[in-house]
Amino acid sequence: MTTVRILCVGKLKEAYFEQACVEFQKRLSRFCTMDIVEVPDEKAPDSLHPADEDLVRDKEGKRLLKAIGEKD
Repeated sequence: MTTVRILCVGKLKEAYFEQACVEFQKRLSRFCTMDIVEVPDEKAPDSLHPADEDLVRDKEGKRLLKAIGEKD
């Protein structure tokens, strides 16, 4: 059976998003297995300079790349 691996930054904060994710996994379970990997988000203030936003995205991107396996 195929495994679908979803990489995401941060955790779901709203209960209804979490419920939707569980429902989505349940519906797909006949076709594939799902593996959801959440990497921590970079703590940053709400108002950032665009250059700082790029640094935050770069750090989060590096975390995502570390979560990818050799065969992915």
